[in-house]
Amino acid sequence: MGSSSGDSPPLPHRSDADRLRLTDLGQYLDTLVFAARGVWTVTLVGVRPFAFWGAVLLPLLYLPSLYGIGTGQNTALFLDLVVWHVASIILGHGHTPFWSR
Repeated sequence: MGSSSGDSPPLPHRSDADRLRLTDLGQYLDTLVFAARGVWTVTLVGVRPFAFWGAVLLPLLYLPSLYGIGTGQNTALFLDLVVWHVASIILGHGHTPFWSR
């Protein structure tokens, strides 16, 4: 049971009317922006609790890192902790712990 060329559907023909028009491009960009916002929101929802608790707990590591601040390695560690703390504050800002909902 082989197929002949008469059994296959005709291929669509591209014309000038099939090209993206400016309004279609605008709708495409709107859809792309909407999808990117959705991905960002889903990602942020997953990261926000960890960032919140990181912002709470990271300051506990400041004192041990400041104890030996005379060495270059500990200074870099302290600066890394500050950067991670600021990022955690920004990303975890909107988190509401379960006991305060």
